[in-house]
Amino acid sequence: MIKEYLKTINTFEKELSHLGAISALLQWDQQTIMPKAASAERAEQSAYISTKIHQTFLNKKFITAVNKLSNQVNFKKLSKNNQTRIKHLKKDQDKNKKIPLKHVEEYSKLTSLSHHKWVDARNKENTKLFLPTLTKVVNLKLKEIKYLDPKGIANHPYDILLDDFEEGMTVEKIDPIFEELKFGIIQILNKIKQSKPYKTRKDILANKKYKFPKEIQLKVTNEIASLMNPDTNRFTIAESVHPFTTRISFNDTRLTTAVRENQPMFSFTSLSHEAGHAQYEMGMGKNLKNTSLQDCPTVGLHESQSRIWENQVTRSFDFWQFYYPKYQKHFPTLKSLKLKDFYESINIVKPSLVRIECDELTYCLHVIIRYELEKDLIAQKIKAKDLEKKWNQKYQEYLGVKPNKPSRGVLQDVHWSEGYFGYFPTYALGTLYSAMLWKQINIDNKQLKKQIKKGNIKYIKDWLDKKIHVHGKTKTTEQIIKLATKQTITAKPFLNYLKDKYYPLYNIKE
Repeated sequence: MIKEYLKTINTFEKELSHLGAISALLQWDQQTIMPKAASAERAEQSAYISTKIHQTFLNKKFITAVNKLSNQVNFKKLSKNNQTRIKHLKKDQDKNKKIPLKHVEEYSKLTSLSHHKWVDARNKENTKLFLPTLTKVVNLKLKEIKYLDPKGIANHPYDILLDDFEEGMTVEKIDPIFEELKFGIIQILNKIKQSKPYKTRKDILANKKYKFPKEIQLKVTNEIASLMNPDTNRFTIAESVHPFTTRISFNDTRLTTAVRENQPMFSFTSLSHEAGHAQYEMGMGKNLKNTSLQDCPTVGLHESQSRIWENQVTRSFDFWQFYYPKYQKHFPTLKSLKLKDFYESINIVKPSLVRIECDELTYCLHVIIRYELEKDLIAQKIKAKDLEKKWNQKYQEYLGVKPNKPSRGVLQDVHWSEGYFGYFPTYALGTLYSAMLWKQINIDNKQLKKQIKKGNIKYIKDWLDKKIHVHGKTKTTEQIIKLATKQTITAKPFLNYLKDKYYPLYNIKE
């Protein structure tokens, strides 16, 4: 009977994989090329697919097969991978049972429409236009928490939402890590602010004599994506307001980038970031195809892959020793600009307002601000109408800057419009994982710096494929990180990386 139950599970998992692919494709289309007038129809379509996914999870045959294989006798007879599948499926089914179908449909419709309300409010620089919708989204998330944890057993209600993105992580675990991270970054930032280079260094690339035509920027992003992911038949690139990556199927990964006026490096860094995500999706074992294990164990681990490529690799001096001559050919006005000056410019430290445009050093402060706000929002210590004021206060306190308009403040991110509360901390967790992994990669290959200088980045991809990607969801993030680095999550490697990189850039001696 075990074989029959596994066959049933395989059938339903394949169906869920296909439904998930349709949902992902609808979302990708909505954020790239969908006509604006189609938003209401897309909300209906998305709600229909979400309902189908929910119903499939709760199909009696599927539940019976999972329950039968969850009992101790049968469970012991399963392979390790199948045991992991059953654990995940049992958890997901138990969760789906608790959430009424009506709630799933209502939430899906709301978040689909909410995206367009957010875009409209952002374009019109008017937070009040989005507040009624955001309040509804928050209320539905609070309802969801009550469905999932009716007795309030969790130490913090935010833990329920966090578990969707970073399984096993809690507020109790994150708070001390983020406090160390916040204090460490602010300490480094204050030292840099006191340095002479900080007071005199300017963003050279902002000089209008340097020209970066949009079509050439997009050509460069394709070049970088192909350098990182040579199998170009398995991905495609489009433009969107907010860059993202999504997997449609095993051989279909979609990336997006964006070109921003007077920010020539934005398209480059956002694409190298998204190509890191794509590399993860394309690197998962083929044996996991169309199963619940064809996934990352947590969003934070996925984020670590994009952060490594965006920061440790493509912001490094070693990489630009190789790529700068090619970059100059693409943008001839840079021919008079020395590599050293270019490198200093792309790694300039300057507290700013927008998370996805900020420097590498202050990035995690942007994330921590969002984490602290949404944690208080879900704990009902503040309301949606308080977010903009609290946001501005924290930016002033942590970064010394204050938003001058909502699109560069509380309305800059798409996440809350989609109900992704609990997602933001994964960006900082991923950044910490990336530093741990980068340290280990360099221990394992003492010649890596020399290889990068020659444009040979194959070792990095192969190492990550072997140590991270191939596992899919067969192991937990903690297990994968421990196997790869022999450590559990800590802020120290990242803080040390920042000091090693930025102290020399700003002539700081410890």
